[in-house]
Amino acid sequence: MKRFSSKPTVYLIDGSNFSLRFWERASGEKPDELERAFLAWLAEVSRAQVLRASCFRVVFDGPWRKPFPAGPAVTIYYSESEPADEMLLERGYFMRSEGIRAIIVTSDNGLRDRAAAEDVQSMNCETFRRLAEEELRKESR
Repeated sequence: MKRFSSKPTVYLIDGSNFSLRFWERASGEKPDELERAFLAWLAEVSRAQVLRASCFRVVFDGPWRKPFPAGPAVTIYYSESEPADEMLLERGYFMRSEGIRAIIVTSDNGLRDRAAAEDVQSMNCETFRRLAEEELRKESR
């Protein structure tokens, strides 16, 4: 994928996978601090012109915790006792079957393979981050 589409899209994001992958614990940050840093970045990304018609559904593994406010286009879920992968795949499949453009964002190859088997689009976290950073740079000019 070379750029984001301006078509309305629901990005189903594997929040734990994404936040742990890019926001390292170099300064001793705890997982909840990594989640807050990720959500602050995603809130900024969600305001990019090309993504204004889209929304972001972030699923974190584990029990509910007080989320960082990330703006109106970002909804946060916690998987509780269910694996986040199952929630992402189930929502992606449902949206596809309803004709809603949805993309699962994860670097979990197993989840991406399962999504492909269900004809659900996916994108790895690296690609999403690269495209998002490009959009943020364009808008800062």
